Amino acid sequence: MIKFKCTKCAHEYQVGDDYAGRKVRCKNCNTVNVVPKPETPGCGDSLARYNSLLQELLEYEKKAPPYEVETNK
Repeated sequence: MIKFKCTKCAHEYQVGDDYAGRKVRCKNCNTVNVVPKPETPGCGDSLARYNSLLQELLEYEKKAPPYEVETNK
């Protein structure tokens, strides 16, 4: 299912994936809208999770005790 809003009045619609790329007229204001293509599932979510993980690792790194290296000379 594709969810989108009218570009003029922001009336919300939900249509089947087979409507992607088609022109539809808004029942509320008669504006012609092009139904957007469905989003690729998970792409945005994966990037958001990746960024969240990086932030978490950076915070952990700031709190971690310093690491001392012993050298035998």
